[in-house]
Amino acid sequence: MCFSAEASFVTAAVLIPVGLACLKESISINKSYWAFALLPFLFGFQQVLEGVVWLTLDGRYEYLLRPAAFGFLFFSHFLWLLWIPLSGFLTETNKSKRKLFFVVTVVGMLFGGTMFIPLLLQPDWVSVSVQQHSIYYDVRIIYDALLPRDVLTLIYALIILVPLLLSSDRYHKVLGVLVTVSGLLTWGFFGLAFISVWCFFAAVISSYIFYQVVLTKHKLPSN
Repeated sequence: MCFSAEASFVTAAVLIPVGLACLKESISINKSYWAFALLPFLFGFQQVLEGVVWLTLDGRYEYLLRPAAFGFLFFSHFLWLLWIPLSGFLTETNKSKRKLFFVVTVVGMLFGGTMFIPLLLQPDWVSVSVQQHSIYYDVRIIYDALLPRDVLTLIYALIILVPLLLSSDRYHKVLGVLVTVSGLLTWGFFGLAFISVWCFFAAVISSYIFYQVVLTKHKLPSN
């Protein structure tokens, strides 16, 4: 499978308006869904950044490589670890699960912050290249001296997936299953470029939220 700047920009061109439509619809139905509804928009913006990274690696606009790469990593190494658990927390109706998702949100924020902020302080910890027709972000993490990368990836995946798979909302669960399957496929076939490829697949899958929020709006819980 080959990815490119064009693939990223086309994906973004679809997801950004889809995300805005989801946000508008969710506000009119159930305001607690606003963070969840914004996921396609945010994934779309991340794909814009990766599209710029592709252009710089092709020898164009090379001065944008670092800001675009760090912008992408802001999403992958921090924002998703906060935003996705937060969206699960905001929409959860079960009190026990809501408490759990709050804890996961705090853990995600701390885990993501301690991964991303050091990169800003030590920019030489990041290098970007093309491997296996995908973008490879070679990133040093402060936890590397303590835990194997496979364990760190598992922690990352649990922070993302627990609020989806354990949600009382069946649409969240379906999204969690889709993200899990895409993660396993990415790990199996694109392990070296896992960050870039999984984010791309997750971005495409996030369009499922359009189905949930807009196309089945009559089935969503109302305020």
